[in-house]
Amino acid sequence: MKQLVLLELMRKFKANGQLKRKLKILLGVGLAGLLLVGALIIWAGVATIQHVAGLGANANVQEQVRDLKTEIPALAKVGCWDKVQSLLSVEVWLENPAAANLQSLKEACVE
Repeated sequence: MKQLVLLELMRKFKANGQLKRKLKILLGVGLAGLLLVGALIIWAGVATIQHVAGLGANANVQEQVRDLKTEIPALAKVGCWDKVQSLLSVEVWLENPAAANLQSLKEACVE
């Protein structure tokens, strides 16, 4: 019974040219919107990575982080300060997976 209803709907759909045209326009606009949103997501990701990499490479930021060790002596006692400083360079994040870097930072600072 369901197949008969489906076949009847397909026959009506094929006979109605205006409905087919509207459906093609809807699918075209939907596909264009999907491509636009995908391109925006990729652009935002690349822009964010470039911003973070530029921020880490900034000499003022690295200098302030190094000076933080003298301002807060408790950080030197914890033992994770050297690990934090080693993770400042972008090369470490490119060579090792992010999960491994975060796990080593967790082991050095929390445990």
